[in-house]
Amino acid sequence: MHLDTLPAVFHFGGPADQFLAEAAFPHARWRYACADSLLGSGIGGTVVGAIARSLFDDGLLWQWIAESPSERRPGLVGSMLEERDRICGTLADHEASCPNLARWFVPLYDVTDLTGSSLAALAAPSLPDTAELLDLFLGSSPTRAGAASLLGGRIEDLLQTARGMLAMPGLRGAVMVLAHAGHGNLLGLQSSVAAGGAVGHDLRADHEALFIHVAAVGVTVTLLGMCAAVPECWPPEVEQAGFLRTLMRLTEDVVTAASAVHGLGDPKPATKDASKVRVKTRTRRLRPEVLVAHHDILPDVLDAGQVIAAARQYEDFVHSWIISPWAHGNPKLANALAQYGARSTFATVMDTFEEGAAVTAVFAARMLLEEAARFTWLTQDPQDEDAFVQRSTQYFDEFRAKRKSTIAAFTGNGVALAAATRLLKMPDHVIEVPQTITKGRKRLPSVEKMLLLMGANFPEPGWLPAAYSLLSQVTHSTPTGLMHMTRYRDQVLSCGDISPEMLALALDAACLGSATLIGRSGLMLTQGSDEGQEYAIGLMRRALEVHNTARPVHGLD
Repeated sequence: MHLDTLPAVFHFGGPADQFLAEAAFPHARWRYACADSLLGSGIGGTVVGAIARSLFDDGLLWQWIAESPSERRPGLVGSMLEERDRICGTLADHEASCPNLARWFVPLYDVTDLTGSSLAALAAPSLPDTAELLDLFLGSSPTRAGAASLLGGRIEDLLQTARGMLAMPGLRGAVMVLAHAGHGNLLGLQSSVAAGGAVGHDLRADHEALFIHVAAVGVTVTLLGMCAAVPECWPPEVEQAGFLRTLMRLTEDVVTAASAVHGLGDPKPATKDASKVRVKTRTRRLRPEVLVAHHDILPDVLDAGQVIAAARQYEDFVHSWIISPWAHGNPKLANALAQYGARSTFATVMDTFEEGAAVTAVFAARMLLEEAARFTWLTQDPQDEDAFVQRSTQYFDEFRAKRKSTIAAFTGNGVALAAATRLLKMPDHVIEVPQTITKGRKRLPSVEKMLLLMGANFPEPGWLPAAYSLLSQVTHSTPTGLMHMTRYRDQVLSCGDISPEMLALALDAACLGSATLIGRSGLMLTQGSDEGQEYAIGLMRRALEVHNTARPVHGLD
């Protein structure tokens, strides 16, 4: 609640990188509040992990920018152009169209120049990606500092202390756990298998503690980095040193409480040297569509009201039939997680997009779309039993390998094997199968390829990879994503208000993804029952009605 007492200050008409920097903390604060509100709610547990990962990445970025603000802050604009180019590349590669692309690229106008057409924008440097930022952070060997470093109140000292709060044992392994949750995959969904909770709904305590630990430090470091990068945005009526000292104390309280639960403290000495920084060589070549002329900017006039109404009708049908997981014997964990995880994540979408937490709905929608693509690939052509067995082996090998890699990342960076294994162990009521990995295993196809398979029957199958890329702008806190979580109407800036295009796309993806997961897993849980088939068909029919209503708003397919 201390974060909410700090007013946000924006300078309209200034350079784009200044405005984007000023928007970083208000959006991070919003995401932290959304993650906090989900704790104990009984739905959307793994969405907390997805939000925590985004806040962690934000913290890494802003502590890096704070080291050399004048040199690195313009990279925000450079990254904006590169993200646009990736979106254009996805559309071109898959022959998909988006007639309102200019609206996706410039959802705000009369605030700052987001067209990307200026010389300053074209000359802006690139930002490191998340893997590089993590390597840079780990290579700097931050250490936990005592309270004495807070006495001076200098931003540099506070940043060093805050960075030390992230210096938990096995950080790389912790980031992998966050990534599993953020991608909504089988290993991530296992975070929602608690000893006394509903499958797919309630977070297990150790993962919940890990998520909120990382989220709290991420938002704190983002604020400190913003203070260094845009000192002019600090509200003059708030005494900075006192506010930040209180913030650091409260963050340390979260870290202390969380560490006692997730159990990653008291590590063994690390067995590996400091990480090497993997620096990528970048050559920027931008497509012409990336630059938006002023006369091509589209006004903010669309409305997602009809999409919302269609999604509510779909939601009613989702609730019309609940499958008992034990009606046909002991269910497989993967099928139960697909069914009840999808119901939980979809409920998160529908319970948050109109409650001032629309950013949560976008995170959840992207997770549903991605896991639906994997499940579509897994369950395609079930009549061919041999092919299905091969895909199943490939599918489960993928997550066994991820589990093994995560444990190795923990133990290779100072965490005892028992603690690392405990963090990924299922509760006693779950019968775990052997974790043997097939020799010479095949990796899963890319998410993009699986999305193309999922969209095979649409007029433009490539719209799903494009939709995933646009939703990812929000989950990766890109400039484009931040601007679609901001509205400027009647000279009032609403930081935390979703654009109609992004809302329509999120609802569309959430309905389509959940229809795929709930319908197909329902058939597997009920052994292909007639009632299950009728329900799956009804889900998809209503999801497609949402899609047809959403298309004129988001512009895809």
